[in-house]
Order: sequence, then C-alpha cells, then structure tokens
Amino acid sequence: MADLLFFLDFDDTLHPTWKFRVREDGREVAAPYDGPPLVHAPLLDALLAPYAERIEIVISSWWAYTRQLDTIRDMLPPRLAAQVVDSIWLDELKKYGAPDYRSHFATRYACIDLWLRRRRPNYAGPWLALDDDANSWPQDQRHHLVHAWGTLGQPRVQAELVAALQRELPTVLRRDK
Repeated sequence: MADLLFFLDFDDTLHPTWKFRVREDGREVAAPYDGPPLVHAPLLDALLAPYAERIEIVISSWWAYTRQLDTIRDMLPPRLAAQVVDSIWLDELKKYGAPDYRSHFATRYACIDLWLRRRRPNYAGPWLALDDDANSWPQDQRHHLVHAWGTLGQPRVQAELVAALQRELPTVLRRDK
C-alpha cells in the first residue's frame, strides 16, 4: 500500500473543456475545447515523479464511469498508468444504480468519501484530490483538495500541488546499504 491516495479528475484539470477567444468587437466568447485530451498528463507525471513509488492514483473523473480502467490507463503516461489502482465509481453500485451517481447528492467529495469508506475503511493516511470543482467540498475537508481552477497548466495550480505533496509526503532521505 502506498503512502498517499491521490484522487484524479480529468476535465478542467488535465485539459480545459472550453477555449476562449476575443472577437473583433473585443468581446470574449467561449467555445468547446477541441484539443487533445489529457494534455497536462505529462506535466502531472513530472510533478508526481519524485513521489511515484509512494502514491496510488484513484481516478475520480467521470471518464472512468463510462470507460474501463484499462482504457483510462492506456491514455496516461506509463508511470502514471502504473500508479492507477481504481476509480471512485464502484462497480457494485453502478450495476444496481444505488446510489444514483447522477443525483445532486453524488458530489465528487461524496463519491471520494464513499470510496474511502468502502475500499479503505481503516485507511488513516494522507490523501489529496486534484479537481476543478471546489463547490462540493465541506470546509473541514478542503485541505485534501488541490483546486485545479484553470487546469494544471496554471502555475498557481502546479505550485499548490507541489506544496500539498511536500506537506503530505515529506522527502525521506534513503541511505544506500
């Protein structure tokens, strides 16, 4: 078992969902992003690299609700793919429709909390979530959230992620024996 669980969202985290441009009249307009998916996955791989052996990734993106986990792994850089252990979308609940993952009660935080209670009930170690949705997080749980507002491509988000990793996983110096 790893030292830290890392819950990973994709949309507006590893790639934008909208692109913005300024029209001739000076007004900004939005259009759906049509670029490559997971464009910031190599950046995430580089940021997590110093801790790679100490982190297990749980996919919290809606993508894992509609795709097999092996398909998701194939879309990620190899080192990140090797760290993926599960998704928050529990198969036993998807099959029977309980709870309704599409309800307003099934917030990202609530689904992560459910996964922790079902898959790691005795886990007391650190965990982080990289997600663009900060609205559903209880105030007393926000220390687990790295808010990727504007995607991981934003220097502010990168700095917040690095600081959270350093806080949760201090560097351990190893001596060669």
